[in-house]
Amino acid sequence: MLCLVNYLDRVVISFAIEPIKHDFGLTNTSFGLAISLFALGALAVNGLSGLLLDRFGVRLIWTIGLVIWSLAMIGLGLTEAWVFFLIMRIVLGIGEGVNFPAMNRSVADWMPPRLAGRTVGVMLLGVPAALLLGGPILANLIEDIDWRNAFLVLAIGSGLIGVAIPIVYRRPAKTEIDPNPHCVSWWTLIRNPTLLATSWSFFAFGYVLWFGITWIPGYFDQAWHMDLASIGWFSTLPWGLACLLIPLIAWYSDSRMERTGRIRASRVHPIWVFQLLGALCFVPLIFTHSQMMAITMLSLGIGFSMAANAPYYSICTDLFKQNAAAATGIMVTFFSISGLITPVLTGWLTDAFGGFNAAFVSLAIFVASGAIGMLLFAHPDRPQTQGPAHDLG
Repeated sequence: MLCLVNYLDRVVISFAIEPIKHDFGLTNTSFGLAISLFALGALAVNGLSGLLLDRFGVRLIWTIGLVIWSLAMIGLGLTEAWVFFLIMRIVLGIGEGVNFPAMNRSVADWMPPRLAGRTVGVMLLGVPAALLLGGPILANLIEDIDWRNAFLVLAIGSGLIGVAIPIVYRRPAKTEIDPNPHCVSWWTLIRNPTLLATSWSFFAFGYVLWFGITWIPGYFDQAWHMDLASIGWFSTLPWGLACLLIPLIAWYSDSRMERTGRIRASRVHPIWVFQLLGALCFVPLIFTHSQMMAITMLSLGIGFSMAANAPYYSICTDLFKQNAAAATGIMVTFFSISGLITPVLTGWLTDAFGGFNAAFVSLAIFVASGAIGMLLFAHPDRPQTQGPAHDLG
């Protein structure tokens, strides 16, 4: 549920591109700046939130994050000043930047390793589900009650969950975590080649997801001149495919892990295979003059790129169970960097080259590099060089 609400709050701005641009008098590049500043806020807190979650637990830190992002959504809906809108985008990123390290910390706390991947897969369904539902629901909500009121409605939903978290979420007993904890330093984490390769691949994954969140409606509108209602429906196709593939690949990954005990075979291989498939699907978008071909290849490219989402998080818990939030925080920091770059770069490319072809070239290159990085450098089953073992917090 939290992942669903988290991404509904993120995706609503992409369906309000045109009215926001109209109200504030923006270009694509200026609008991309607003998207990127969200990622700047998330980037500032991802690594820190991981350390805090490992030290103070999910219940406290996740609640604080929810309160911050709910207040930011209210500010976005009420402001008439573009500068304050940008500031609230940063604050929203700070609040929401806690979400995925907290999610993976909770999985490491409560779930046995054999079920971790499929558990994360179910939780991550909130991401494409939000985008799947967001298309028809948010597009019509914005048309019916205005984009500002849509932001306020979502803020109320986030606030209610923020109140519920400290009531319903229990802190795990120490015996439920690990009777013999082994923590490693943050410096050891960032020097681990598998975690670095996974983080770069997650950057490429993020490039796809941020493009999908922020520019699918704009692409259909500007390249194919589709109306908002049609955009809302067609934009659901990539996320519908992702909803099918994410739990399937998560189940396959856990099943293979149980059979082989090898992280590379069960986690790494699904990631690079599906990323490569996604990159290949983006190439025809550079050349096509068919609307149906564009819809099909964009849907397949995004769906394939998102399919192995759960194994990314499983790598963090497999390698660093006691530091799962800190390792996830490092990985998600790369995701936030992609969120900082993708909206502005895509906006600039569309303005500079008069269309989306150059944007699809960059999309294919980044995703292919993520696949190649995982294939060449992610070897989690090799003996790890560990630094001094001590508590991160």
